Amino acid sequence: MKKTVLLFQSIFFISLLTGCEYFSTSTHTPQQIKKASTWSEEDQGPSFSSCQDLSSDEQFSCFKDTITQSVNDALYAQELISTAALNEQVVLVILIDSEGNITLDSVGDDAEVLNAIPGLYDVLSDAILSLPQAVPSTKTNVGVSVAASIELPIQVVASPR
Repeated sequence: MKKTVLLFQSIFFISLLTGCEYFSTSTHTPQQIKKASTWSEEDQGPSFSSCQDLSSDEQFSCFKDTITQSVNDALYAQELISTAALNEQVVLVILIDSEGNITLDSVGDDAEVLNAIPGLYDVLSDAILSLPQAVPSTKTNVGVSVAASIELPIQVVASPR
């Protein structure tokens, strides 16, 4: 009986020693975390389902072209009136959340263009909101969908009426 208890205690003690690896934790430095979360060439940018059959570079070009076409169509469909002569470039900052929802975050501008063309921001925002659901960006090293922001420059040329 003592041999059985001793054997049982020995096995229990050995299993405790070898099982400690399950309780170990690893720590990562802020530099390691930053490096892992930095965008890399292997990561997948946002896209639309209609662009999915293309290569990675072509997918992003297709994505930007689709947005550009939507913005152009919206601008040409409106009778926007400018109060000043303009030949300015503005940058649309577009957000794509981790679920593929697209919104216009801002129009980078010194306010000259937006002040000269009343309603321009609303037309641009509606054009972005009318886009189809996007395929969100994916951080491939962890396989997680992430939010992304893209900048789309547009040239605004107008003359006053």
